[in-house]
Amino acid sequence: MTAWVLPVLREARDGLTRHPALTALATLSMAVSLYVLGMFLLIAWNVRLTTTALGRELQMQVYMRPGADAEAIETIRQGLRSDDAVAEARLVTADEARRRFAERFPRLAGLSEGLGPDLFPTSFEVVLRESHRGPEEAERLAKAYRVGPGVDEIRFDRGWFERLTALFDLFRSGGYGVGALLVLAVMVTVGAIVRLTVLARREEIEIMKLVGATDAFVAAPFLLEGLLQGLLGAGAAVLALLGVHGLVVPRLASAFAAAGGLGLADTLPPVLLLSLLGGGATIGLLASALAVGRALRRP
Repeated sequence: MTAWVLPVLREARDGLTRHPALTALATLSMAVSLYVLGMFLLIAWNVRLTTTALGRELQMQVYMRPGADAEAIETIRQGLRSDDAVAEARLVTADEARRRFAERFPRLAGLSEGLGPDLFPTSFEVVLRESHRGPEEAERLAKAYRVGPGVDEIRFDRGWFERLTALFDLFRSGGYGVGALLVLAVMVTVGAIVRLTVLARREEIEIMKLVGATDAFVAAPFLLEGLLQGLLGAGAAVLALLGVHGLVVPRLASAFAAAGGLGLADTLPPVLLLSLLGGGATIGLLASALAVGRALRRP
């Protein structure tokens, strides 16, 4: 076994160094192709992450009348908590609402104290479940609780609901198709470059076959070269993605408050990086297998 493996390893090493321009071209093409694919996956992942985070911020406000008693408030609270569409219903007392206003607008805190207690009524912040975050569901809740005991007003931004729902739908419908096209483009590009490297060494293949080498022995160095080139290209793509991530994501996090608490493992998950490394090695191996297989079938 060792007597067969060592010559294959030496041949693979010689093949990588004998044509450095073709080796560099194949590795670079894999790196660029996988970088484009990885960039799309990175953008798609963070769009999904950001829209999910923004979806959690979508709320309905149920404002109670200033004179609403504890029984009316409890009735609304129990009704909201028992509704299948409601993930959370947070009670915000008048004192807490006034404190929040003072924290967000410190310069106006003194002004609010002189406007009376009716300015900050007791309210509920209603967060919908992810499966019910649509304008129709929010409208249903608004109609149902608008006539509830002690309820004065219900507010929600229907336009924002509709825009976020459309963004979710666009991502779901178009993201997978674009991803599949990019994967196909990567395979075609890498396959073409690897085929050029095999054709450039066609004489070597013919000589090895003339001296009695089996097809498996001839193909093994090419497969190993393709595997290594794919792994090197994927590694370069991963390093480039890490660099872009370090430059861009902190700026986006400062622009979107919902993304401020996200770390590297959230916005650039290890599974994505490992998938690119494994995908690069697999694509290089398959492209080499197809190219050398076609060369070996030639008479």
